[in-house]
Amino acid sequence: MQGNKVQSLETLRGLACFLLVLNHLVGMPVVAGLRLPEGNIYFLFNTMLENFRMPLFAFLSGIIFSFRGIKPSQFNILLKGKFFRLLVPLIILGPLYLIIQANAPVANQTVEVNSYLYYISVFWESKFHFWFLQAMFLIFFLYGAISFLQLTVKTTYLLLFVIGTVLSMFLPEDITFFSLSGFFFLLPYFALGTLLASHEKHNEKVNLALIGGLTFVFICLLVFKYFRIQEGNNFGRISIFGLLVGFFGCSLFYFSKIKVKTLAFIGGFSFTIYLYHLYFLVLSRVILNYIGVDNTLFNVLTGLVFGLVGPMLLNSILKKHSLMSMLFLGEKRRRNTIPG
Repeated sequence: MQGNKVQSLETLRGLACFLLVLNHLVGMPVVAGLRLPEGNIYFLFNTMLENFRMPLFAFLSGIIFSFRGIKPSQFNILLKGKFFRLLVPLIILGPLYLIIQANAPVANQTVEVNSYLYYISVFWESKFHFWFLQAMFLIFFLYGAISFLQLTVKTTYLLLFVIGTVLSMFLPEDITFFSLSGFFFLLPYFALGTLLASHEKHNEKVNLALIGGLTFVFICLLVFKYFRIQEGNNFGRISIFGLLVGFFGCSLFYFSKIKVKTLAFIGGFSFTIYLYHLYFLVLSRVILNYIGVDNTLFNVLTGLVFGLVGPMLLNSILKKHSLMSMLFLGEKRRRNTIPG
C-alpha cells in the first residue's frame, strides 16, 4: 500500500518536471525559448497550466513534509537540512548561471550588467528559476517557527492554509527580496498538501465521486481561463481563480492516485531536473541551430529529451562523489526528494 502511494507521488513529480521543462523550453513567443510566433499552441498550453505547474511542486513538498511533521526540538535540524538542500545549490549554481546568462551569445535571455554585484545578487533577490529555492526555504522556516506554538498538527496546517491563502491574495507580486512574493505564491499550495495528507487514510482506493467532482470543476476553471486568454485578459497566477485552478488541479491529481512508471522514474530525479534542465535546454538549442534544424515539433521533442534525460545523467555522475553531491545537489545523504 505504501509503495503504491509513493509511486503515485513520484508520478506527479514526473508530471511536474515535464510541465516545467516544456514551459522553459517554449518560452515567450518571439522573444525567448524557441521564439515561436504569437498564438502558438505550446505557449497556450503553458499559460493554461501556469496556476498548476509550480504549485504542484510546492503541493507535493507539503505532502512529504506532513509524513514527519516538525517539533520545536527539531527546528535547528530542519533549518540545517534545508540550508544544505536548498541554499547550498543556490550559492554554488546561482552566480554561475547569471554569468552564463549575461555573457553567453546563445543565452535564452540576455541582461545588461553594470556591476559584478549582479552575479551574487541571486543570494538575496529573486532571479530566474532560483526563486523557488528561496521561497521554499522561507516556507520551511515558517513551519518550523510555528511549531513553537504547540498547536495540534491539523490546527497548524489549517491555520497556515488560511494564512497562506490570504497572504497570496493581498500582498504584492513584485517583492524580489529573497523571493518573498514567490513565498506568498507557493505557501497556500504547500499548506494544502500538508492539510490533505494529514486527513487522508493513505490507501489506494479511488473515490470516483470525488474525482468526478474535482474533474468537473477543474475543467470548468480551465475553460473559463481559456476564454479570458482569448479576450486578452488572463487572470494571472495570483488571483481567486488562479488559486482555485491550483487547488482543484493539485487535489484532483493527488486523489486520482495515477501511477505511470515513466513519469515515476523521472520524478525520482525531480530536484536535479529543476536545478539543471535550463543548461541542457541551451545545449539542445545550440546543437539544433548548428545543424540547421528548425522544425518546431522536433525542437520540442529534442528539448524535452535533453531537459529531462540530461539532468538524470548528471545526477548519476554527481552522486558518485559525496562532496560533489553536497555542493551541486544539496544532498547530505544519498537520496532524492521533492524539491525543497
